[in-house]
Amino acid sequence: MRRELEVVVVGCGTAGTVTALLLAAQGHRVRLLERAGEPDDVGAGILLQHLGQEVLDLLGLGDALRALSRPVTRVDAVTVRGRQVMDFAYADVPGSVPALGVHRGALFRLLYDAVLASAVEVGTGVEVVDVRPAGDRLGVWVAGADGPVRWGEADLVVGADGTRSAVRRALGVTVRDHPYAYGALWAVVPDPDEVAADALYQCFRDTRHYLGVLPTGRGESSIFWSIRTDEMEATMRRGVPAWRDEARPFAGRYAPLLERVDHLLAATYRDVVVSHPHRVAPGGRAAVALVGDSWHAMSPQLGAGASLALADAWTLAGCLAEASDLRTGLTAYEQQRRAHVRWYTWWTRLMTPLFQSGLVPLSWPRDLLAGPVAQVPAVRRQFVSTLMGHRTSPWSTWELPAERPGRPGGRSEG
Repeated sequence: MRRELEVVVVGCGTAGTVTALLLAAQGHRVRLLERAGEPDDVGAGILLQHLGQEVLDLLGLGDALRALSRPVTRVDAVTVRGRQVMDFAYADVPGSVPALGVHRGALFRLLYDAVLASAVEVGTGVEVVDVRPAGDRLGVWVAGADGPVRWGEADLVVGADGTRSAVRRALGVTVRDHPYAYGALWAVVPDPDEVAADALYQCFRDTRHYLGVLPTGRGESSIFWSIRTDEMEATMRRGVPAWRDEARPFAGRYAPLLERVDHLLAATYRDVVVSHPHRVAPGGRAAVALVGDSWHAMSPQLGAGASLALADAWTLAGCLAEASDLRTGLTAYEQQRRAHVRWYTWWTRLMTPLFQSGLVPLSWPRDLLAGPVAQVPAVRRQFVSTLMGHRTSPWSTWELPAERPGRPGGRSEG
């Protein structure tokens, strides 16, 4: 980029903080706006796949991340009657790197502390509600006591404000924004003996009920309970003891963790598709771009959300660094990311009805065939490489070239 940009990044989650760090390191003036007055560390455990770990390594935060995480080396999924549905290990792909189970809040704190130590200017308690053309720049509008108030201007606005993105709404590029009928109740519980060990555990009863357990950093594990969103409130009103009785048949050897749940929180999911993740304003000197869930919110079935967000941030910064103008850089960003995002969007959309839906008959072939099919070496390799976050098709992968931070890339397996 031949000029220093005035950049506003909206949202200080995973995608927003990393985008801000990378663009500030390139010499742009970056302001990170967050609607929360005091950004906090609320959240359950997440799987950070190899792709996401690469970005943290290139930022110099990889070792600190691993100190806060637990390796997750396999996926163990069974029915409530004990039939094996999935039994994959990352070791099924030679040279593969296991995922990391980390508290979402721990990852947030690591990234937010890095932002506070950088040249990024942070504004909290600022809710961006609109982005509008303002001459050859963009006006940023925020919520005020009596309605939207013009906050300032920017050359580039990056929407990293999540599944219900105001920046995406202002862009007018939404093709699909569909709430899933099923979400999850969750809790993070003490696990000093590491009962959860190194496995992501899931236990299913048809497609409507499952219990998940994920190692979450040092001495903690996360528990997830699949549930219809319209049943969440009633379940939480009945209280933890009643829920625990319902979940206990799914827990197996993880039953001691259920006894440590003292409250439940709710998570809902959306399926978001956009026509384009960017728009250049008339005149070509200002633009808006989307990263992370603002662009491609999806169900967490493949545990790819955080890694895809990190890949977006890395690619956006790399494409802008190599381009002579915003239009060229953002066009390259979309071209680099589209196949990767499409692969995970479609796979998530295909898998979700098998594990979280009211389509109970789908569980019959799933439970009958998934175990035997998963013994085929080629199937195991495809599944594990998809989990690692690199896949763009059955024949190709997307990778970050470590030798030049901030620069996107890809390769084909032939």
